[in-house]
Amino acid sequence: MHQAKNPAPQLPAGLTLLPDTRINMPFYFEPPVSIGTANIGANVRIGRNSFLNEGVIREHTTIGRYCSIGRKVTIAAPHHPLQYMTSHLGLLAASGQGAPNPDHAENERETLIGNDVWIGDNAFIRRGVRIGDGAVIGASAVVTRDVAPYAIMAGVPARLLRYRFDTQTIERLLAAAWWRYEEEYLGRLPLRDVAATLDILEGRRPAEAPILYTRVPPLAGT
Repeated sequence: MHQAKNPAPQLPAGLTLLPDTRINMPFYFEPPVSIGTANIGANVRIGRNSFLNEGVIREHTTIGRYCSIGRKVTIAAPHHPLQYMTSHLGLLAASGQGAPNPDHAENERETLIGNDVWIGDNAFIRRGVRIGDGAVIGASAVVTRDVAPYAIMAGVPARLLRYRFDTQTIERLLAAAWWRYEEEYLGRLPLRDVAATLDILEGRRPAEAPILYTRVPPLAGT
């Protein structure tokens, strides 16, 4: 006898997921967003035109617009206490000894990934870290501290290699905040010419595109 298969979950418009992605609710996104094979914690927000190929995003993480995230990436990994008899968070919680933990405040801190951030394959980002707009995180980097805007970071632990642009250009980029505008407008800009694009943005600007998140309802199978 033929057994009917469960229908695939109906995804909100603008959200693309692979079937084996698991999402803990609530989850918010700003369409369009594309997610490959991933495990996503509760209270995660992802901005417009950002994509994740593969990895884990732990709870209480916000990712800005136009972020490019590679494969096998871990974002917002919690810190385990090293000064106790055990570093096992489950045992400490089950025994009622999970607090007070001097690292508790750090583990509760929201992880923030700015706009136009590129995170390479196998990168590891500790919970509570702030990564500035335009930053680059190299493949297999271990990020344990905040990252400045437009910094290029690599290594274990991650260290500054250089900045993408000079100080004056970075200041202009941050002031322009180009990701605030509609994609249709951005597509008409000479994006390969940073100086020319900034000159245009510093002149007459169109209305900004407000951040409007869509809250995803529970999905069967996630």
